[in-house]
Amino acid sequence: MTKALYVHVPFCAHICYYCDFCHSIYQKDRAHRWLEAFKREFKERVDDEVSTIYIGGGTPTALDDDLLEELLKTLACVHDPDKEYTIEINPETLNAKKVELLKRYGINRASIGMISSNDKELASLGRRHSFSDVTRTVELLKRYGIDNYSLDILYSFPGETFENYKKTIAEALALRPKHLSLYSLTIEEGTLFYKRGVEHFDEDEEADYYEYAKKAFEENGLLQYEVSNFALKGYESKHNLVYWHYEDFIGLSMGASGKIGAMRYDNTRDLIEYEKGHYIKERLDLKKEDMMYEYLMMGLRLNDGISLSDFEKRFDTSVFEAYKKTLPSLLESGSVKVIDGHLIASDLEILNTILVDLLDQDSE
Repeated sequence: MTKALYVHVPFCAHICYYCDFCHSIYQKDRAHRWLEAFKREFKERVDDEVSTIYIGGGTPTALDDDLLEELLKTLACVHDPDKEYTIEINPETLNAKKVELLKRYGINRASIGMISSNDKELASLGRRHSFSDVTRTVELLKRYGIDNYSLDILYSFPGETFENYKKTIAEALALRPKHLSLYSLTIEEGTLFYKRGVEHFDEDEEADYYEYAKKAFEENGLLQYEVSNFALKGYESKHNLVYWHYEDFIGLSMGASGKIGAMRYDNTRDLIEYEKGHYIKERLDLKKEDMMYEYLMMGLRLNDGISLSDFEKRFDTSVFEAYKKTLPSLLESGSVKVIDGHLIASDLEILNTILVDLLDQDSE
């Protein structure tokens, strides 16, 4: 079975106030050391074709041109030009030379951190780019023939107003993306926002923001296919669907995670350990019960839900038997439903409540 490949670039030009991903301020000597270790890890751990490639971070485009090219050259041996190949872009770090490299090495999809169209809001989040940098990024990508791009939008952060948010949604749609991702702010321990005691909106206000964007996206042909993701038909993220369908993926580099069969792992975040070849920091062997729950947790995020036949094929039992203590009441209440052989969450906004109820299966 082919696997998806995720590559984490653990460097940023600046650190956003809300981000807790593995990252450090970009320094070329450290980035060079990281890249040499990454090439060794790649050679040792990737020995088969991959279904998709996703380069995330951090900020992949924070790398200097020569290091970015060396990274892309390393990955070229597993790249299939007919497969999805995505890179994340922070608009402050992109230039024409880098886009030319992306095109030359076959990247055909970009995920752009737009976040907001209001420059004051961007600055309040620790972002150093402006909205004009976002429009410039889109134009650069289109000039080099990369017209499959996604925009990330954040909401529920301090100082945001609904009027500014509506303008952000309108400005995003005006850029004609094939895909949009919509995320509410989460306050993660260790971030600057956490240290400052920042709080996001209450649930009712967040719901108003979410529903407004969802309606606007769908009116423009970007249909919801997952809790936070919307796309034109045929432009759903194939890489992320691997996660949501609970398929295997290889995570490479510092801070990356992966899943192979019944084993999940997290790579080290320490550059010295990484250079020593101590790539994986933690391994977790999953029990059947763990895998069934994770399968539901990921699959119910999708509008299409989970395939009942696929669940039974994987786990040699039906979902109704596996969750016979909790699923009947969820079906009776209408929280979940069965349509065309799929178990579907009736309302993705209450998905967490559904998952908590299913998790109670183990405690009864």
